Amino acid sequence: MGVPKFYRWISERYPCLSQVLKEHQIPEFDNLYLDMNGIIHQCSHPNDDDVHFRISEDKIFADIFHYLEVLFRIIKPRKVFFMAVDGVAPRAKMNQQRGRRFRSAKEAEDKIKKALEKGETLPTEARFDSNCITPGTEFMARLHEHLKYFVNMKISTDKSWQGVTVYLSGHETPGEGEHKIMEFIRSEKAKPHHDPNTRHCLYGLDADLIMLGLTSHEAHFALLREEVRFGGKKSQRACAPEETTFHLLHLSLMREYIDYEFSPVKDKISFEYDIERIIDDWILMGFLVGNDFIPHLPHLHINHDALPLLYRTYMAILPELGGYINENGHLNLKRFEKYLTRLSDFDREHFSEVFVDLKWFESKVGNKYLNEAAGIAAEEARKNKQKKQKAQENAICLAALEKNKGEMTSKIVVEDEPEDDDLFETEFRQYKRTYYMTKMGVEVVSDDFLADQAECYVQAIQWILHYYYHGVQSWSWYYPYHYAPYLSDIHNIGELKIKFELGKPFMPFEQLLAVLPAASKDLLPKCYQHLMISQDSPIIEYYPPDFKTDLNGKQQEWEAVVLIPFIDEKRLLQAMESCNKCLKEEEKRRNTHSACLMYWYDKDAEFQYLSPWPEKFPAIEKCHTRYKTIPLDAWHVEITHNKITKINKSALYFCGFPTLKHIKHKFYLRRSGVQVFQQSSHGENMILEIIADKNWKEQVVENVASSVLGKRVFVNWPHLEEARVVAVSDGETKFYLEEPHGTQKLYMGNAVPPTKVAYLADKEQSMWLKDVQGISEHYQKRKGIIIHETSIVVYAQLLTGNRYQLNQNGEVYLEKQWSKQVLPFVYQTVVKDIKAFDSGFSNIKTLNDLFPPGSTAFMLGSPYYGCMGEVQDSHDVITEGRIRVVFNIPCEPQLDHLIQNQHKYCVKYNPAYILASRLGVSGYLVSRFTGSIFIGRGSKKNPHGDHKANVGLNLKFNKKNEEVPGYTKKVGNEWMYSSAVEQLLAEYLER
Repeated sequence: MGVPKFYRWISERYPCLSQVLKEHQIPEFDNLYLDMNGIIHQCSHPNDDDVHFRISEDKIFADIFHYLEVLFRIIKPRKVFFMAVDGVAPRAKMNQQRGRRFRSAKEAEDKIKKALEKGETLPTEARFDSNCITPGTEFMARLHEHLKYFVNMKISTDKSWQGVTVYLSGHETPGEGEHKIMEFIRSEKAKPHHDPNTRHCLYGLDADLIMLGLTSHEAHFALLREEVRFGGKKSQRACAPEETTFHLLHLSLMREYIDYEFSPVKDKISFEYDIERIIDDWILMGFLVGNDFIPHLPHLHINHDALPLLYRTYMAILPELGGYINENGHLNLKRFEKYLTRLSDFDREHFSEVFVDLKWFESKVGNKYLNEAAGIAAEEARKNKQKKQKAQENAICLAALEKNKGEMTSKIVVEDEPEDDDLFETEFRQYKRTYYMTKMGVEVVSDDFLADQAECYVQAIQWILHYYYHGVQSWSWYYPYHYAPYLSDIHNIGELKIKFELGKPFMPFEQLLAVLPAASKDLLPKCYQHLMISQDSPIIEYYPPDFKTDLNGKQQEWEAVVLIPFIDEKRLLQAMESCNKCLKEEEKRRNTHSACLMYWYDKDAEFQYLSPWPEKFPAIEKCHTRYKTIPLDAWHVEITHNKITKINKSALYFCGFPTLKHIKHKFYLRRSGVQVFQQSSHGENMILEIIADKNWKEQVVENVASSVLGKRVFVNWPHLEEARVVAVSDGETKFYLEEPHGTQKLYMGNAVPPTKVAYLADKEQSMWLKDVQGISEHYQKRKGIIIHETSIVVYAQLLTGNRYQLNQNGEVYLEKQWSKQVLPFVYQTVVKDIKAFDSGFSNIKTLNDLFPPGSTAFMLGSPYYGCMGEVQDSHDVITEGRIRVVFNIPCEPQLDHLIQNQHKYCVKYNPAYILASRLGVSGYLVSRFTGSIFIGRGSKKNPHGDHKANVGLNLKFNKKNEEVPGYTKKVGNEWMYSSAVEQLLAEYLER
């Protein structure tokens, strides 16, 4: 599936889906899952366009470790941290992997060739071949050892990792990363004591993670991903995660948007409307526009509004089906056939447009191009004499109709309408035949061929549904064509019997030989390499040095079909058989499947964990990590045991998991140009229009102030955030809390806060209007929400966190901490009186709970701010609200002498005119020489020159307002220069 296209389309249609991740606003998650391959690619080759880019392996590993640390620190999972690296994939995925790797190798080769043609000198070190990020390579084996080292190191040294169970499913464990994660989630759900309120966060870049997450039917599920920018110049990806903007895509909102999308059908069906079943069918419809396992149906493209067509057709046919199509991963073939039959009208409509356009073209240029007008390539027509004759007969009929058109009476025209329909159907069939002949290379498009196409396609859909809902049902099955059949040719499928043989996954070296191009042969053991390059190899045709691609209606080159032959599994394994005995012991170890590893902290365990690369990464002297292996089939759940979570619709609100509930609104689709990304959207947006409460206009600011001032409310609907109200205004009057600066108090129940009233001046009234206008525009242009007229604005502080406080009775309690910044929110988007889920911080009741003996504490007071210490037994003083801590006080350097003599060591700076007089030049030249001076070799035609050189000293940068410490310094608007600059300039002028 076109990942950015689907992500962009879905984000623009449902504008509130994603939100930028901000500190203090990150929801609590129980489980964090990482689809690791995206991180590995990001850290190893961040910019494929730069042929000069080189990176060392230890830098790759260090960057991956750092990325993992940052993601863990952002999300802070409470129970499970699951890292899944892609293992050997099912055969169905390998065709796509093969095409992708052939294309990346060719693109890299072409870029290097172009660089050399330009005369560029490339580094002598070998470039990083991204194809090595494939199970079984030496790189992946080394990475796996380093990931094991990293997990042991973090659990042993980082307290935040010590209460979490860490899973590492490496490249040796078969299966794609995201599907190994889903297998784990299914197995957890199948347990009798599974908590339906488990909060999941899945990191990854693939669009199909949206569908995978929805198959879980879990209420609290979010996707974490880097910001995607559309439009403008392609920029290099920032490898440093601190510089990356992360987005959370909320599947809780996705579920509600899907409910809105299909709500028109609620009153039209005779069976129960079930949003869980609607979501299952929505997932099925997404497969029809293509994904990693099957090509898209002809002319069904996301950017040509294919998905709305699928949805409209579904809503039109659902009342006639008597039930849903996707029954928990099982395809109801009879209902699916009815849906496809209704959808096949699209084929005729699309051809009708082509047919009319080409008929017009034919009328302008004559019958010479009639074969093309009917959709037949002249080249193909010549190849098959019989087809040519048929085309000529059609041409004569069509020409006769055209010639006599003006002479016919209305009666004759009416009589000839059936003939026109027959002609259209004939041409339509010929149009499709040409597609199969040119795209699939068949000579005769027989009924048996079409029946086989239909069966293969339906079998593919069922395999994918199983894969998403139940895991791999066949390792060896794959879709055997580069193209999909026409919708109108998928029929007579209601009685098909679809069965799959489970088989077994490829071994790592078998997959390597199946997916790698000859250009990446060095990633394989030497005994296999000749199979890819030797003309005597029995499988040499699987490694073409050159190949064609076909955009097939797509726009971007990366979306094109890579036309390389499919691997014959039997021939591949036979060719490898004679080479297997030549494998070295280390290679044999790499060519195995192994189990997933589960790690946890054990303070009683203590041993030395050796580093896999001692020169770069130190050994762990005191390792406190235990682990066990999880058998390969431990998480397999029988199809019949696959549980569906029943969502409790009256459940508590979970902070950070947004919902469209709580505020009354209506919804509809409209092209409103909502700007989710860098440009306004072109398609339809799901608009939410807040329904004005009858009492709103009657509400006076005094009443609103008395109900919310000093109280807790939720703002920024639908991404609700907790806030404390400090002021309320109607544009003329403002009620605000009268309290000391920095007060954090909430006024609970009927407690009346100290309140003051002020009347707004003209400037403040103008600011109030600007606030309202800005909020209204942001809601409409970014979120697709119409808030209507605003009469009251609430000013509030957002929640930034919680802090432990000690009361007079010696009890510890949590006090909410509010931002110092006060922000405006329109009253109709403010939600009160929500019963929110309590996170469980309240387990700590006493000072002894907070600081148990032996725990680590840090000093926040003077004089030893920041020092680490260990809490001692404090039973004799704890009743006084005190604890004993032994601090480790580091030795501070003695700086007294340096401070007293700093005038001797400090750099003295002089203005430009002093340097100029000493050097005998003007102050202007001093300024220019210390900055940038560009010179170029010019000519009469091009006086500025093609190649410019900077001959300045680059010691100051005016535009960037940057200085070089020790040389230059800006004081106000004047640049100052040190004696070091004087020496440099003197030498510069001499030369």
